[in-house]
Amino acid sequence: MWKHMALIGDQYVIFNDSGIIQGPASIRGKWPFLPEQFTHDVDSAAVSFSGPGFRWRNTFTKGSLAIVFEDTGIVSGPTSIPSPYDGLSDVNRSDDSRIFHFAVRGGNYTTFWGYDYALPTTPLSDFRFLPERFQHDLDDVSLEYESIGAKYSFYQDNERIIFDSHGNIMELATLDYKWPFLNGWRAAMAKRIR
Repeated sequence: MWKHMALIGDQYVIFNDSGIIQGPASIRGKWPFLPEQFTHDVDSAAVSFSGPGFRWRNTFTKGSLAIVFEDTGIVSGPTSIPSPYDGLSDVNRSDDSRIFHFAVRGGNYTTFWGYDYALPTTPLSDFRFLPERFQHDLDDVSLEYESIGAKYSFYQDNERIIFDSHGNIMELATLDYKWPFLNGWRAAMAKRIR
């Protein structure tokens, strides 16, 4: 079963479709070695797998910087990136040892390998079959490769849409419905941030 990570303010939660696995808790408490700017209000976050046991390798971006780390310490960075990202997804590809990335900013997206961070220039409107609200200013993204090929998840406000590379929409749901166990945390953090 897939695990997900959500960040709000200075907290993180790790969860699956059945419930919360870890958190909510402090980003600084979990990863005390992170530079201060990466312990709150992160712009985008992505997870890939590393080494035996499928350790999580995290990428956080904030402004024009990115950092890659595991639970044991920093792997790379902080590194300058060409643009802030609104959403970022890391993908392990079996045909390459490098990590494949999918990033969005405003109404554009980009893909790149490894640490070759790229400027999003391809219009999200290329996904013509998507409702217009999912073609700009996304909150987050996810890309996975399954037997059907590429499977995308786009997040906007309180909604998530899942679709494949052939234009088939597989799910459109509110986060309140999809992961109701996160509602209390999301509401409490929204009040705290205001």
